[in-house]
Amino acid sequence: MTNANEAIEPVHNRMPVLLHKDEYEQWLHGSFDDARAFEERTFPPELLAMDRTTELWSKKKTVAEKPLLL
Repeated sequence: MTNANEAIEPVHNRMPVLLHKDEYEQWLHGSFDDARAFEERTFPPELLAMDRTTELWSKKKTVAEKPLLL
């Protein structure tokens, strides 16, 4: 996870590390320091598009679906 950029910040303060295609190899086979550098940067907000929807991204549990403690 990394800090949210300007595009995501209105929704959440963190976001996944996003990579450009030419960075895949470095992410997969680079050093620990390479991975930390990706984590510490903020992906350019102009390269993201975010659309809000009215659909829930997860189903809310009903009372019957909640696990019971014995």
